[in-house]
Amino acid sequence: MSAEKYYDDHVAPKLREIAKDCEANGLSLLAVCEWEPGNYGRTLMLQPKSGIGFRLTNSAAKANGNVDAFLIAVMRHARVHGHGSTYLERLGVPAEPDKETPSESDAAI
Repeated sequence: MSAEKYYDDHVAPKLREIAKDCEANGLSLLAVCEWEPGNYGRTLMLQPKSGIGFRLTNSAAKANGNVDAFLIAVMRHARVHGHGSTYLERLGVPAEPDKETPSESDAAI
């Protein structure tokens, strides 16, 4: 049995159950399982008020090593919510939230 098939058949269903349990109890969950470099499964349950650190971790997992994709997600989030980062400021991302951003979903991390 391949590692991916094992993940699909055995690990993912258990993680889905754990995610449901976490949701029912107000917990956020992120689980990432890599069966070979660059190929992975991700189980995510985000509570609406989950913290930025947790959301950044999720963005890093989604980017799968692509630094540009990760930074774009961070910059989008910062444009909606603001930030206090010297580095983002140097990249031209204003510290104050952009009033013209249409929706928070555009800046989901």
